[in-house]
Amino acid sequence: MVNFVVLCGGTGSRLWPKSREKLPKQFLKMTNEKTMLQNTLLRILTILQKIESNSIIKNDITKDKIIIICNKDHSHIVELQVSELQLSLNVLIIGEPKGRDSAPAICIASLIDDEDQHTLIMPCDHILEDDKFVHSYLETVPYMETSIVTFGIKPTHIETGYGYIKTNEKLITEEFIEKPNYENAKKFFEDPNFLWNAGIFAFKNKNMITCFKKYCPDILENCISTLKNSHTNLNIIHLSENPFADCRSISIDYSIMEPLCKDNEIDIQKVTIPYNFHWNDLGSFSAVFEECEKNNDNNVLKGDILTLQTNDCYIEGEERLITAINVNNLIIIDTKDALLVCNKTSSQNVKQIVDILKQNKREEVVFHKKVFRPWGWFKNIEGLDNGGDGFKVKRIAVYPGKRLSLQSHNFRTEHWVIVKGKAKVSLDNEDFYLEQDQSIYIPLKALHRIENIGEELLEFTETQIGNYLGEDDIVRYEDDFGRL
Repeated sequence: MVNFVVLCGGTGSRLWPKSREKLPKQFLKMTNEKTMLQNTLLRILTILQKIESNSIIKNDITKDKIIIICNKDHSHIVELQVSELQLSLNVLIIGEPKGRDSAPAICIASLIDDEDQHTLIMPCDHILEDDKFVHSYLETVPYMETSIVTFGIKPTHIETGYGYIKTNEKLITEEFIEKPNYENAKKFFEDPNFLWNAGIFAFKNKNMITCFKKYCPDILENCISTLKNSHTNLNIIHLSENPFADCRSISIDYSIMEPLCKDNEIDIQKVTIPYNFHWNDLGSFSAVFEECEKNNDNNVLKGDILTLQTNDCYIEGEERLITAINVNNLIIIDTKDALLVCNKTSSQNVKQIVDILKQNKREEVVFHKKVFRPWGWFKNIEGLDNGGDGFKVKRIAVYPGKRLSLQSHNFRTEHWVIVKGKAKVSLDNEDFYLEQDQSIYIPLKALHRIENIGEELLEFTETQIGNYLGEDDIVRYEDDFGRL
Protein backbone atom coordinates (compact mmCIF):
# COMPACT_ATOMS: atom_id res chain seq x y z
CA MET A 1 0.00 0.00 0.00
CA VAL A 2 1.06 3.57 -0.65
CA ASN A 3 0.00 6.83 0.99
CA PHE A 4 0.10 9.63 -1.57
CA VAL A 5 0.45 12.87 0.38
CA VAL A 6 -0.39 16.10 -1.46
CA LEU A 7 0.95 19.27 0.18
CA CYS A 8 -1.78 21.79 -0.55
CA GLY A 9 -0.87 24.78 1.62
CA GLY A 10 0.50 28.19 0.71
CA THR A 11 -1.07 31.33 -0.71
CA GLY A 12 0.67 31.59 -4.08
CA SER A 13 1.38 35.29 -3.59
CA ARG A 14 3.47 35.52 -6.80
CA LEU A 15 0.29 34.69 -8.73
CA TRP A 16 -1.74 37.56 -7.26
CA PRO A 17 -4.32 38.88 -8.11
CA LYS A 18 -5.59 35.49 -9.32
CA SER A 19 -4.29 33.70 -6.23
CA ARG A 20 -5.46 34.99 -2.84
CA GLU A 21 -5.41 33.71 0.73
CA LYS A 22 -8.98 32.37 0.74
CA LEU A 23 -8.70 30.87 -2.77
CA PRO A 24 -5.00 30.32 -3.58
CA LYS A 25 -3.41 29.04 -6.78
CA GLN A 26 -3.75 25.34 -6.04
CA PHE A 27 -7.53 25.63 -6.41
CA LEU A 28 -7.42 27.63 -9.66
CA LYS A 29 -7.45 26.55 -13.30
CA MET A 30 -4.09 27.88 -14.45
CA THR A 31 -3.05 25.80 -17.47
CA ASN A 32 -6.10 23.71 -18.47
CA GLU A 33 -9.71 22.95 -17.54
CA LYS A 34 -8.66 21.39 -14.22
CA THR A 35 -7.29 23.07 -11.11
CA MET A 36 -3.71 22.46 -9.95
CA LEU A 37 -4.97 20.19 -7.18
CA GLN A 38 -7.16 18.22 -9.59
CA ASN A 39 -4.28 17.75 -12.04
CA THR A 40 -2.14 16.38 -9.20
CA LEU A 41 -4.87 13.95 -8.14
CA LEU A 42 -5.21 12.73 -11.73
CA ARG A 43 -1.42 12.23 -11.79
CA ILE A 44 -1.73 10.04 -8.70
CA LEU A 45 -4.44 8.02 -10.45
CA THR A 46 -2.03 7.47 -13.37
CA ILE A 47 0.67 6.29 -10.95
CA LEU A 48 -1.73 3.87 -9.27
CA GLN A 49 -2.86 2.42 -12.57
CA LYS A 50 0.75 1.92 -13.69
CA ILE A 51 1.74 0.37 -10.37
CA GLU A 52 -1.19 -2.02 -10.53
CA SER A 53 -0.09 -3.22 -13.98
CA ASN A 54 3.59 -3.46 -13.01
CA SER A 55 4.93 -6.81 -11.90
CA ILE A 56 7.59 -5.22 -9.63
CA ILE A 57 5.00 -4.08 -7.09
CA LYS A 58 2.06 -6.15 -5.90
CA ASN A 59 -0.49 -3.53 -5.00
CA ASP A 60 -4.20 -3.32 -4.24
CA ILE A 61 -5.45 0.06 -5.45
CA THR A 62 -8.46 -0.09 -3.11
CA LYS A 63 -6.14 0.04 -0.07
CA ASP A 64 -4.04 3.00 -1.20
CA LYS A 65 -4.79 6.37 0.31
CA ILE A 66 -4.57 9.95 -0.91
CA ILE A 67 -3.89 12.38 1.94
CA ILE A 68 -4.38 16.06 1.16
CA ILE A 69 -2.89 18.44 3.74
CA CYS A 70 -4.29 21.96 3.54
CA ASN A 71 -5.27 24.99 5.60
CA LYS A 72 -8.43 24.23 7.60
CA ASP A 73 -10.22 27.12 5.86
CA HIS A 74 -9.68 25.37 2.51
CA SER A 75 -10.87 21.89 3.52
CA HIS A 76 -14.35 22.46 2.07
CA ILE A 77 -12.82 23.63 -1.25
CA VAL A 78 -10.64 20.50 -1.35
CA GLU A 79 -13.69 18.34 -0.64
CA LEU A 80 -15.62 20.00 -3.48
CA GLN A 81 -12.81 19.69 -6.02
CA VAL A 82 -12.18 16.05 -5.13
CA SER A 83 -15.89 15.28 -5.57
CA GLU A 84 -15.90 16.95 -9.00
CA LEU A 85 -13.38 14.36 -10.25
CA GLN A 86 -15.58 11.46 -9.06
CA LEU A 87 -12.56 9.32 -8.20
CA SER A 88 -13.25 5.95 -6.60
CA LEU A 89 -10.23 6.36 -4.33
CA ASN A 90 -9.72 6.62 -0.59
CA VAL A 91 -9.17 10.35 0.10
CA LEU A 92 -8.36 11.79 3.54
CA ILE A 93 -8.23 15.57 4.08
CA ILE A 94 -6.12 16.99 6.92
CA GLY A 95 -6.89 20.59 7.89
CA GLU A 96 -4.06 22.55 9.50
CA PRO A 97 -5.14 25.27 11.96
CA LYS A 98 -2.07 27.28 10.96
CA GLY A 99 0.50 26.89 8.20
CA ARG A 100 3.84 25.70 9.64
CA ASP A 101 5.72 24.91 6.38
CA SER A 102 6.45 21.40 5.11
CA ALA A 103 8.25 19.74 8.07
CA PRO A 104 5.27 19.51 10.48
CA ALA A 105 2.97 18.52 7.59
CA ILE A 106 5.24 15.66 6.55
CA CYS A 107 5.67 14.61 10.18
CA ILE A 108 1.88 14.38 10.55
CA ALA A 109 1.69 12.36 7.31
CA SER A 110 4.33 9.93 8.64
CA LEU A 111 2.32 9.32 11.80
CA ILE A 112 -1.07 8.71 10.17
CA ASP A 113 -0.56 5.02 9.34
CA ASP A 114 1.61 2.01 10.14
CA GLU A 115 5.36 2.63 10.32
CA ASP A 116 5.99 0.20 7.41
CA GLN A 117 3.64 2.16 5.15
CA HIS A 118 5.15 3.60 1.96
CA THR A 119 4.59 7.36 1.59
CA LEU A 120 5.07 9.62 -1.43
CA ILE A 121 5.10 13.37 -0.76
CA MET A 122 4.04 15.56 -3.70
CA PRO A 123 3.50 19.32 -4.09
CA CYS A 124 0.18 20.25 -5.68
CA ASP A 125 1.47 22.94 -8.07
CA HIS A 126 3.97 21.16 -10.33
CA ILE A 127 3.82 20.15 -13.99
CA LEU A 128 5.24 16.72 -14.85
CA GLU A 129 5.03 14.22 -17.68
CA ASP A 130 2.95 11.73 -15.75
CA ASP A 131 3.98 8.56 -17.60
CA LYS A 132 7.67 9.47 -17.35
CA PHE A 133 7.36 10.28 -13.65
CA VAL A 134 5.83 6.87 -12.97
CA HIS A 135 9.02 5.23 -14.25
CA SER A 136 11.08 7.42 -11.90
CA TYR A 137 8.81 6.50 -9.00
CA LEU A 138 9.19 2.77 -9.70
CA GLU A 139 12.95 3.23 -9.42
CA THR A 140 12.50 4.03 -5.71
CA VAL A 141 11.32 0.49 -4.89
CA PRO A 142 14.78 -1.05 -4.19
CA TYR A 143 15.66 1.79 -1.80
CA MET A 144 12.46 2.15 0.23
CA GLU A 145 13.36 -0.18 3.09
CA THR A 146 16.43 1.73 4.23
CA SER A 147 16.35 5.17 2.55
CA ILE A 148 14.80 8.58 2.29
CA VAL A 149 14.42 9.06 -1.46
CA THR A 150 14.11 12.43 -3.14
CA PHE A 151 13.65 13.39 -6.78
CA GLY A 152 15.98 15.67 -8.72
CA ILE A 153 15.23 17.50 -11.96
CA LYS A 154 17.92 17.88 -14.61
CA PRO A 155 18.37 21.68 -15.02
CA THR A 156 17.43 23.05 -18.43
CA HIS A 157 18.79 26.56 -17.81
CA ILE A 158 20.63 28.67 -15.23
CA GLU A 159 18.11 29.21 -12.43
CA THR A 160 18.41 31.05 -9.10
CA GLY A 161 14.80 30.50 -8.04
CA TYR A 162 15.09 26.78 -7.18
CA GLY A 163 16.92 24.79 -4.55
CA TYR A 164 19.48 22.22 -5.68
CA ILE A 165 20.53 18.69 -4.75
CA LYS A 166 24.10 17.48 -5.15
CA THR A 167 24.42 13.76 -5.95
CA ASN A 168 27.10 11.35 -7.17
CA GLU A 169 27.18 8.67 -9.85
CA LYS A 170 25.73 6.13 -7.38
CA LEU A 171 22.64 8.33 -6.79
CA ILE A 172 23.73 9.09 -3.23
CA THR A 173 22.40 12.43 -2.02
CA GLU A 174 25.39 14.45 -0.83
CA GLU A 175 23.97 17.91 -0.15
CA PHE A 176 20.80 20.02 -0.18
CA ILE A 177 21.51 23.59 -1.32
CA GLU A 178 19.16 26.57 -0.98
CA LYS A 179 18.51 29.00 -3.84
CA PRO A 180 21.97 30.06 -5.11
CA ASN A 181 23.24 33.33 -6.57
CA TYR A 182 23.77 33.54 -10.32
CA GLU A 183 27.44 32.58 -10.24
CA ASN A 184 26.78 29.37 -8.30
CA ALA A 185 23.68 28.58 -10.37
CA LYS A 186 25.86 28.78 -13.49
CA LYS A 187 28.35 26.33 -11.97
CA PHE A 188 25.54 23.96 -10.96
CA PHE A 189 24.05 24.07 -14.47
CA GLU A 190 27.38 22.96 -15.93
CA ASP A 191 27.88 20.15 -13.39
CA PRO A 192 25.81 16.95 -14.02
CA ASN A 193 25.89 16.12 -10.30
CA PHE A 194 23.61 19.06 -9.46
CA LEU A 195 19.86 18.73 -9.91
CA TRP A 196 16.90 20.96 -9.11
CA ASN A 197 15.08 20.00 -5.93
CA ALA A 198 11.57 18.88 -6.96
CA GLY A 199 10.24 18.80 -3.40
CA ILE A 200 9.07 15.20 -3.93
CA PHE A 201 10.02 12.53 -1.36
CA ALA A 202 9.43 8.79 -0.98
CA PHE A 203 10.04 6.78 2.19
CA LYS A 204 8.76 4.27 4.67
CA ASN A 205 7.14 6.05 7.59
CA LYS A 206 9.51 4.45 10.09
CA ASN A 207 12.55 6.01 8.39
CA MET A 208 11.11 9.52 8.37
CA ILE A 209 10.01 9.19 12.00
CA THR A 210 13.56 8.10 12.91
CA CYS A 211 14.87 11.29 11.30
CA PHE A 212 12.41 13.45 13.24
CA LYS A 213 13.42 11.71 16.48
CA LYS A 214 17.04 12.63 15.88
CA TYR A 215 16.86 16.07 14.24
CA CYS A 216 13.49 17.55 15.28
CA PRO A 217 12.18 15.79 18.40
CA ASP A 218 10.19 18.88 19.38
CA ILE A 219 8.18 18.80 16.13
CA LEU A 220 7.62 15.05 16.47
CA GLU A 221 6.36 15.42 20.04
CA ASN A 222 3.98 18.24 19.08
CA CYS A 223 2.64 16.30 16.10
CA ILE A 224 2.02 13.15 18.15
CA SER A 225 0.15 15.20 20.73
CA THR A 226 -1.75 17.06 18.00
CA LEU A 227 -3.10 13.85 16.47
CA LYS A 228 -4.20 12.59 19.90
CA ASN A 229 -6.24 15.77 20.42
CA SER A 230 -7.63 16.14 16.88
CA HIS A 231 -11.11 15.15 15.77
CA THR A 232 -12.36 13.54 12.57
CA ASN A 233 -15.54 14.40 10.69
CA LEU A 234 -16.20 11.88 7.89
CA ASN A 235 -13.06 12.07 5.71
CA ILE A 236 -11.61 15.25 7.26
CA ILE A 237 -9.18 15.34 10.19
CA HIS A 238 -9.29 18.72 11.91
CA LEU A 239 -5.91 19.08 13.58
CA SER A 240 -5.93 20.45 17.10
CA GLU A 241 -4.60 24.01 17.19
CA ASN A 242 -2.63 23.19 20.31
CA PRO A 243 0.06 22.02 20.21
CA PHE A 244 0.28 22.07 16.38
CA ALA A 245 0.64 25.86 16.38
CA ASP A 246 3.68 25.43 18.66
CA CYS A 247 5.57 23.57 15.92
CA ARG A 248 8.44 25.50 14.41
CA SER A 249 7.65 26.82 10.95
CA ILE A 250 10.40 25.12 8.95
CA SER A 251 10.79 23.25 5.68
CA ILE A 252 11.65 19.57 5.40
CA ASP A 253 14.83 20.57 3.55
CA TYR A 254 16.22 22.61 6.46
CA SER A 255 14.92 20.42 9.26
CA ILE A 256 15.56 16.89 7.98
CA MET A 257 17.33 16.62 4.64
CA GLU A 258 20.25 18.97 5.27
CA PRO A 259 21.31 17.37 8.59
CA LEU A 260 20.61 13.88 7.20
CA CYS A 261 23.02 14.47 4.30
CA LYS A 262 25.77 15.47 6.75
CA ASP A 263 25.16 12.58 9.15
CA ASN A 264 27.38 9.54 8.53
CA GLU A 265 26.32 7.75 11.70
CA ILE A 266 22.57 7.35 11.15
CA ASP A 267 21.50 4.03 9.61
CA ILE A 268 19.38 5.63 6.88
CA GLN A 269 20.56 6.06 3.31
CA LYS A 270 20.08 9.20 1.20
CA VAL A 271 19.14 8.58 -2.42
CA THR A 272 18.17 10.89 -5.29
CA ILE A 273 16.25 9.56 -8.28
CA PRO A 274 16.78 11.75 -11.36
CA TYR A 275 13.79 12.83 -13.46
CA ASN A 276 15.11 14.09 -16.79
CA PHE A 277 11.88 15.11 -18.50
CA HIS A 278 9.61 18.14 -18.60
CA TRP A 279 8.95 19.74 -15.20
CA ASN A 280 7.74 23.13 -14.05
CA ASP A 281 7.00 24.68 -10.68
CA LEU A 282 4.03 26.98 -11.30
CA GLY A 283 5.13 29.64 -8.85
CA SER A 284 4.91 32.75 -11.06
CA PHE A 285 3.11 34.05 -14.12
CA SER A 286 6.25 33.61 -16.22
CA ALA A 287 6.16 29.87 -15.31
CA VAL A 288 2.46 29.69 -16.21
CA PHE A 289 3.24 31.46 -19.50
CA GLU A 290 5.69 28.67 -20.39
CA GLU A 291 2.97 26.03 -19.98
CA CYS A 292 0.16 27.71 -21.93
CA GLU A 293 -0.62 27.59 -25.64
CA LYS A 294 0.61 30.66 -27.54
CA ASN A 295 -0.73 32.40 -30.65
CA ASN A 296 1.34 33.42 -33.68
CA ASP A 297 2.73 36.42 -31.79
CA ASN A 298 3.81 34.19 -28.90
CA ASN A 299 1.09 35.66 -26.66
CA VAL A 300 -1.04 33.81 -24.12
CA LEU A 301 -4.49 35.41 -24.28
CA LYS A 302 -7.31 34.39 -21.91
CA GLY A 303 -10.59 36.27 -22.06
CA ASP A 304 -11.87 39.01 -24.36
CA ILE A 305 -8.50 40.28 -25.60
CA LEU A 306 -7.57 42.34 -28.70
CA THR A 307 -3.91 43.00 -29.52
CA LEU A 308 -1.98 44.92 -32.19
CA GLN A 309 1.79 44.69 -32.64
CA THR A 310 2.01 42.89 -29.29
CA ASN A 311 4.38 40.00 -28.61
CA ASP A 312 5.49 37.62 -25.82
CA CYS A 313 2.74 38.74 -23.41
CA TYR A 314 0.52 36.93 -20.93
CA ILE A 315 -2.85 38.75 -20.85
CA GLU A 316 -5.85 37.48 -18.91
CA GLY A 317 -9.19 39.13 -18.14
CA GLU A 318 -12.34 38.04 -16.37
CA GLU A 319 -15.13 40.27 -17.67
CA ARG A 320 -14.28 43.35 -19.70
CA LEU A 321 -12.52 43.81 -23.02
CA ILE A 322 -8.73 44.30 -22.80
CA THR A 323 -6.77 45.86 -25.66
CA ALA A 324 -2.99 46.08 -26.02
CA ILE A 325 -1.02 47.98 -28.67
CA ASN A 326 2.72 47.79 -29.34
CA VAL A 327 3.76 46.21 -26.03
CA ASN A 328 6.10 43.31 -25.42
CA ASN A 329 7.00 40.88 -22.65
CA LEU A 330 4.24 42.04 -20.27
CA ILE A 331 1.99 40.28 -17.82
CA ILE A 332 -1.50 41.84 -17.62
CA ILE A 333 -3.98 40.25 -15.21
CA ASP A 334 -7.38 41.93 -14.89
CA THR A 335 -9.76 40.64 -12.20
CA LYS A 336 -13.03 42.09 -10.94
CA ASP A 337 -11.30 44.20 -8.29
CA ALA A 338 -7.58 44.41 -9.15
CA LEU A 339 -5.32 44.93 -12.17
CA LEU A 340 -1.69 43.76 -12.40
CA VAL A 341 0.72 45.03 -15.05
CA CYS A 342 4.38 43.99 -14.89
CA ASN A 343 7.31 42.98 -17.04
CA LYS A 344 7.47 39.21 -17.45
CA THR A 345 11.06 39.19 -16.17
CA SER A 346 9.83 40.75 -12.90
CA SER A 347 7.07 38.24 -12.18
CA GLN A 348 8.87 36.95 -9.06
CA ASN A 349 8.50 40.45 -7.57
CA VAL A 350 4.69 40.30 -7.45
CA LYS A 351 5.12 39.02 -3.90
CA GLN A 352 6.54 42.44 -2.93
CA ILE A 353 3.29 44.10 -4.03
CA VAL A 354 1.35 41.57 -1.97
CA ASP A 355 3.51 42.36 1.09
CA ILE A 356 2.71 46.07 0.70
CA LEU A 357 -1.02 45.32 0.36
CA LYS A 358 -0.84 43.23 3.55
CA GLN A 359 0.82 46.10 5.40
CA ASN A 360 -2.05 48.33 4.27
CA LYS A 361 -4.58 45.66 5.35
CA ARG A 362 -6.16 45.49 1.90
CA GLU A 363 -8.89 42.87 1.48
CA GLU A 364 -7.75 42.23 -2.11
CA VAL A 365 -4.95 40.06 -0.68
CA VAL A 366 -7.41 37.82 1.15
CA PHE A 367 -10.62 37.64 -0.86
CA HIS A 368 -11.76 37.49 -4.45
CA LYS A 369 -15.04 39.14 -5.34
CA LYS A 370 -16.45 35.61 -5.22
CA VAL A 371 -15.73 34.08 -1.82
CA PHE A 372 -16.27 30.37 -1.17
CA ARG A 373 -17.64 29.07 2.11
CA PRO A 374 -18.40 25.49 3.29
CA TRP A 375 -22.11 26.13 2.63
CA GLY A 376 -21.75 27.86 -0.76
CA TRP A 377 -20.38 31.23 -1.91
CA PHE A 378 -21.05 34.96 -2.06
CA LYS A 379 -20.13 37.85 -4.33
CA ASN A 380 -19.75 41.45 -3.27
CA ILE A 381 -21.73 43.36 -5.90
CA GLU A 382 -21.58 46.93 -4.66
CA GLY A 383 -20.79 48.86 -1.51
CA LEU A 384 -20.09 52.25 0.04
CA ASP A 385 -18.43 52.92 3.38
CA ASN A 386 -19.38 56.51 4.10
CA GLY A 387 -17.70 57.13 7.43
CA GLY A 388 -20.13 55.17 9.57
CA ASP A 389 -23.20 55.21 7.32
CA GLY A 390 -22.57 52.67 4.57
CA PHE A 391 -24.13 49.83 2.61
CA LYS A 392 -23.08 46.62 0.87
CA VAL A 393 -24.93 44.41 -1.58
CA LYS A 394 -24.09 40.72 -1.89
CA ARG A 395 -25.23 37.87 -4.11
CA ILE A 396 -25.26 34.69 -1.99
CA ALA A 397 -25.67 31.05 -3.03
CA VAL A 398 -26.29 28.09 -0.70
CA TYR A 399 -25.77 24.47 -1.77
CA PRO A 400 -28.74 22.07 -1.42
CA GLY A 401 -29.03 20.75 2.12
CA LYS A 402 -26.62 23.32 3.54
CA ARG A 403 -27.25 26.18 5.94
CA LEU A 404 -25.35 29.14 7.31
CA SER A 405 -24.45 29.43 10.97
CA LEU A 406 -26.94 30.67 13.55
CA GLN A 407 -25.63 34.20 14.02
CA SER A 408 -26.21 37.86 14.80
CA HIS A 409 -24.60 41.18 13.85
CA ASN A 410 -23.75 44.06 16.15
CA PHE A 411 -23.27 46.80 13.56
CA ARG A 412 -25.55 46.11 10.57
CA THR A 413 -29.07 45.23 9.51
CA GLU A 414 -29.77 43.01 6.49
CA HIS A 415 -32.52 42.65 3.91
CA TRP A 416 -32.74 39.34 2.01
CA VAL A 417 -34.54 38.83 -1.31
CA ILE A 418 -34.84 35.27 -2.67
CA VAL A 419 -33.82 35.09 -6.33
CA LYS A 420 -33.92 31.31 -6.89
CA GLY A 421 -34.75 28.22 -4.86
CA LYS A 422 -36.48 27.55 -1.55
CA ALA A 423 -35.32 28.82 1.82
CA LYS A 424 -36.07 28.26 5.47
CA VAL A 425 -35.19 31.36 7.52
CA SER A 426 -34.98 31.21 11.30
CA LEU A 427 -35.39 34.66 12.87
CA ASP A 428 -35.49 35.07 16.65
CA ASN A 429 -36.92 31.56 17.24
CA GLU A 430 -39.55 31.83 14.47
CA ASP A 431 -39.32 30.03 11.10
CA PHE A 432 -40.23 31.54 7.73
CA TYR A 433 -40.42 29.71 4.39
CA LEU A 434 -39.53 31.82 1.39
CA GLU A 435 -39.44 31.31 -2.38
CA GLN A 436 -38.49 33.41 -5.42
CA ASP A 437 -39.29 37.14 -5.14
CA GLN A 438 -40.08 36.94 -1.41
CA SER A 439 -38.03 38.84 1.18
CA ILE A 440 -37.29 39.24 4.88
CA TYR A 441 -35.69 41.94 7.07
CA ILE A 442 -33.00 41.03 9.65
CA PRO A 443 -32.87 43.64 12.45
CA LEU A 444 -29.74 44.63 14.34
CA LYS A 445 -28.58 41.90 16.78
CA ALA A 446 -31.38 39.53 15.72
CA LEU A 447 -30.62 35.82 15.92
CA HIS A 448 -30.91 34.38 12.39
CA ARG A 449 -29.88 31.74 9.86
CA ILE A 450 -30.89 30.61 6.37
CA GLU A 451 -31.10 27.05 5.02
CA ASN A 452 -31.53 25.65 1.50
CA ILE A 453 -34.47 23.23 1.73
CA GLY A 454 -34.76 22.70 -2.04
CA GLU A 455 -32.97 20.43 -4.51
CA GLU A 456 -31.35 23.25 -6.49
CA LEU A 457 -28.99 26.07 -5.61
CA LEU A 458 -30.56 28.70 -3.36
CA GLU A 459 -29.65 32.25 -4.40
CA PHE A 460 -30.57 35.51 -2.72
CA THR A 461 -29.40 39.09 -2.48
CA GLU A 462 -28.35 40.58 0.82
CA THR A 463 -28.32 44.32 1.38
CA GLN A 464 -26.36 45.37 4.48
CA ILE A 465 -26.76 48.79 6.09
CA GLY A 466 -24.73 49.92 9.09
CA ASN A 467 -21.75 51.77 10.50
CA TYR A 468 -19.41 48.77 10.07
CA LEU A 469 -19.65 46.18 7.28
CA GLY A 470 -16.61 43.95 7.86
CA GLU A 471 -16.81 40.17 7.44
CA ASP A 472 -15.82 39.77 11.10
CA ASP A 473 -19.06 41.32 12.38
CA ILE A 474 -20.53 37.87 13.04
CA VAL A 475 -21.37 36.34 16.41
CA ARG A 476 -21.92 32.59 15.87
CA TYR A 477 -24.03 30.48 18.20
CA GLU A 478 -24.33 27.24 16.20
CA ASP A 479 -22.40 26.12 13.13
CA ASP A 480 -22.39 22.91 11.10
CA PHE A 481 -18.76 23.46 10.14
CA GLY A 482 -17.14 23.99 13.53
CA ARG A 483 -16.44 27.73 13.11
CA LEU A 484 -17.55 28.87 16.58
